[in-house]
Amino acid sequence: MGPAARKSYLAFDLGASSGRGILGQLGDDGRIRLDEVNRFPNSPVARDDGEFWEIDRLFESMLAGMRAVAGRGVTPAAIGVDTWGVDFGLLDESGELLRPPRAYRDGRNVGACERIVERIGAQRLQDRTGSMHQDHASLCQYLVLAEREPELLARAARLQHVPDLLRHWLCGDACTDVTFASTSMMYDVPGRRYATDILEQLGLRTDILPDVRVGPAIVGTLSAAVQAATGLPAVPVVAGGGHDTGSACGICIPGIGGPACGTEALPPSDDLTVISTGTWSILAVFVDGHLPAGALDPKLFGYEANPDGSLRIVCNRTGGWLLERCRQVWASAGRRPGHDELIEAARSAAGSEQASAVVDPDWEGFYNPDDMPGAIVDRCEQTDQPAPRTPGEFTRVIFASLADNYARAIEQLRATTGRPLSNVFMIGGMARNAYLNELTADRAGVNVIVGPAEATAMGNVAIQMAALRK
Repeated sequence: MGPAARKSYLAFDLGASSGRGILGQLGDDGRIRLDEVNRFPNSPVARDDGEFWEIDRLFESMLAGMRAVAGRGVTPAAIGVDTWGVDFGLLDESGELLRPPRAYRDGRNVGACERIVERIGAQRLQDRTGSMHQDHASLCQYLVLAEREPELLARAARLQHVPDLLRHWLCGDACTDVTFASTSMMYDVPGRRYATDILEQLGLRTDILPDVRVGPAIVGTLSAAVQAATGLPAVPVVAGGGHDTGSACGICIPGIGGPACGTEALPPSDDLTVISTGTWSILAVFVDGHLPAGALDPKLFGYEANPDGSLRIVCNRTGGWLLERCRQVWASAGRRPGHDELIEAARSAAGSEQASAVVDPDWEGFYNPDDMPGAIVDRCEQTDQPAPRTPGEFTRVIFASLADNYARAIEQLRATTGRPLSNVFMIGGMARNAYLNELTADRAGVNVIVGPAEATAMGNVAIQMAALRK
């Protein structure tokens, strides 16, 4: 098949720090090739009443990406959207967004999960929803919303998760998919239904929750308004991997991944841990179903769904967040070292006493500080370790701490599953970081297989291709 006849697929991949429009095509070798169309920043905006996402600006950036594609003379075979997890907005009866989605790091969510556990019970909550117990889960945000803003909730006709809201604006579809629902702490994945008993016990409405689809599917075509705004025709819109981690892990799922994604030669799933790296590091082990009740510590582990509805055990750990926030502080002081420069500086600092500290990246003081370098120094001093001083020393401390954290999580997963887990498939934004991979291999005692840095966008494209094959 020549280039002129080759289909293109447009993936919008929105993370918690940036978003991208990416065109995917099958190359001559049968592998997916990605071409970035546009890139745009994303970060929550602080208001007097909390932190919110600029969802209108994100959608305008998506429209700009579609205009750029149309300007190339390309008509995509399909379009798909994935985003970070858990956040949502509320629509009224007329379909208007009542307020921009609140950002998951908003401080008002602190303590929400503990209050839910006190009322529901930790084991029952995990047995029914499978979710890891974290304050930023959708259920926790929903409870806080009901407690603090009942008048806003009373006006809502539909709860719409972020990727579903953006897809709704593209084509009118109002559903969510199982990859996103499974992150919400509101959905029973094996039962394919919401845990309405949990929601009702908490006094939360169930009538506004979106229907959940399982598997890649075409859910509509670009609306007339979007066509007019972009110059594209009625392109099919695909759902199936709305959660970015679900989309990334989709490349390992038969029928979605395989040769096109370069995953045909991966080790058996019972000897494999996937680490999807970005703002978060999410460790995943594929399983056939829920383990016996009590097998997982809900403070450490949970279950999430793959695009086909199958399950993986997940462990959410902090990822590139610490370095992202350090770089923001350094930039405000006029220093803007690039990632490659920081990696080399970290490697060079490895023998320095000031770079020898190891901290817990999931320490609560790192969750959302104004001054991340200062928070790292404080934690080093609290734990009687030398504190870093230069960007290279800070970066080395961060990488060593991430590798140690991965090693602990993998050992816990080994103990939980009884599997050797001697291989790690490193995907996502930090997969290209050879130094972090070396530290991980050494500290966790694993063989690191480097996967695609753009695994999420690749999974997004692969899900579109699977939907069009149906």
